[in-house]
Amino acid sequence: MTHLESIDKGLKDKKTYNEIVRKIFLSYPTKALIGNEERQFLIMNEISEHFNIPIVNIQVVGSAKTGHSFHKKTAFDSKTSDLDIAIIDPDLFIMYAEWVFKVSKGFTDRTKFPIIEGRSTFTQYTQYISKGIFRPDLMPSGSKRINWLKFFGRLSAKNKDLFKSINAGLYMSQTFFEFKQSSIINDYLSNKPI
Repeated sequence: MTHLESIDKGLKDKKTYNEIVRKIFLSYPTKALIGNEERQFLIMNEISEHFNIPIVNIQVVGSAKTGHSFHKKTAFDSKTSDLDIAIIDPDLFIMYAEWVFKVSKGFTDRTKFPIIEGRSTFTQYTQYISKGIFRPDLMPSGSKRINWLKFFGRLSAKNKDLFKSINAGLYMSQTFFEFKQSSIINDYLSNKPI
């Protein structure tokens, strides 16, 4: 059964979005890496060793996982698509969140948060954190941001034959992960042909 067929079956069987997401993202194979499972292991193992976390805490999300971007309405394309990684690890999440809290002096110094389109990313950062999601692209400048970007830049360069780039986000727990990924069900239903 394909990822899309599985979503349809879950909806037909009146499963919760969280259960459908759990099935697709935490148990189904990564569509973009079928036949290339060794490469998937190498990527995930490198992330696991770099951050000193269990490999089972690392999951592929997005169009590489399902074969489709429901938000962009496009199929996965190795020349233009990213490999999006979700790291579900409360200890790593807390370590990075605490670092941001310290660097920003308890959020009183917002000057180190990136400016995108003339606006600070501080508000976006806190909105995501309140949902159990740590987006590294929104974290303030400093050593942790530099190290994160360097690591994923090197990993992207090693795998540029398969992906435009490799990016990752952190989740406090599986519950927060499932809640965030549930939005793809709405995107899927909105873009599904009648």
